[in-house]
Amino acid sequence: MENFNFYVPTTVHFGKGQIENLASSIKQFGGSKVMLAYGGGSIKKNGIYDTVTSELKKADIPFVDCDGIKPNPPVADVRKGIQIYRDNSCDFILAVGGGSTIDAAKAMAAGVCYDGDVMDLMADGKGEITAAAPLASVLTMAGTGSELDLGGVITGEVNHKKHTIMHPLLYPKFSILDPTFSFSVPEKHSMAGSFDALDHLLECYFIAGSESTDVQNMMNEGLMRSIIKNAPKVLANPEDYDARANIMWASSMALASFQFAVGKKGSNWPMHAMGHELSSLYDMTHGVTLALIAPSYLAYTLEKAPEYTWLFANFARNVFGVVQGDDALAAKEGIAKVKEFADTINMPKNLKEAGVEEGKLEYLAEKATEWGNIGALCPIEKEDALEIYKRAFL
Repeated sequence: MENFNFYVPTTVHFGKGQIENLASSIKQFGGSKVMLAYGGGSIKKNGIYDTVTSELKKADIPFVDCDGIKPNPPVADVRKGIQIYRDNSCDFILAVGGGSTIDAAKAMAAGVCYDGDVMDLMADGKGEITAAAPLASVLTMAGTGSELDLGGVITGEVNHKKHTIMHPLLYPKFSILDPTFSFSVPEKHSMAGSFDALDHLLECYFIAGSESTDVQNMMNEGLMRSIIKNAPKVLANPEDYDARANIMWASSMALASFQFAVGKKGSNWPMHAMGHELSSLYDMTHGVTLALIAPSYLAYTLEKAPEYTWLFANFARNVFGVVQGDDALAAKEGIAKVKEFADTINMPKNLKEAGVEEGKLEYLAEKATEWGNIGALCPIEKEDALEIYKRAFL
């Protein structure tokens, strides 16, 4: 096992009614005027906005709205939030929503403490994060894990390129996770979020060095089993509290400081790299892109890195209960089960069905690998990425 450092400073308030901790938690971290960041208005329709603002009003905490944050949040939304925060002399950011809202809030938190443009603070930018406004989240949609990690993804203006922002100062101070707040999330987004969480675990599982990380692997397998078990329950009954609770907690745990990748050799998160290009070009829901890419990526990797057949076989047996004794056959069956799960939760069957044009596949492969190899168990260069996209197309 490789050396690693592990740090997750976010306080979690989990369960029904935990919104009662909102005001005291904001005050605990010095908040006296809050910028409330949220998306397109669904929280006003389902009553969550009123629930949150009622808690703020009862505690005499003034707030201003920063609404309209879009999925795959564009940098323009981040800049708008920075301006609202400054114009109103806020000192705390509260993100109410899913991953896009929380990601945008993290970029805002860094941007309000920086004199230049917030794009400088992206991982590929010229600036440096040295301070950030305190932020917290009230989660309304499970999937991304942004409520318990230090990073976010912002869509730039040039070619809608995805940019990562990441720093320990961007961990939420606290996150409120009430599964009932996710009851009204539409089916498509609930299921896409479930696959997003599963794919975080897949990215952490299929990494070189896994032969020495039993603890990480076995914990990872348990979370994958929970998602696979509970997502169909949510599909059947969106108000199944325990199913929603298990999905929400598994999603949060899946990405908390990349805990299931620590001690391994490192990865470029290839499925995410390829999925981000689909979101950039087609504004596709993030989890949907991963459901489209994952089966083809896993099958291609198994072919190119047969020395890891044992890892794929372990995955098949320990996650899906495959009983095949032959490792090679078990490995293939496990990958087929991933595709079967995606179909079960009504993800698009292939890229073509999702509206991707075949003539764009080479462009997607080029963009996904423009900084070089994105592989984990084996190199993934442009031609490899193109082959994976082609397999996912039909």
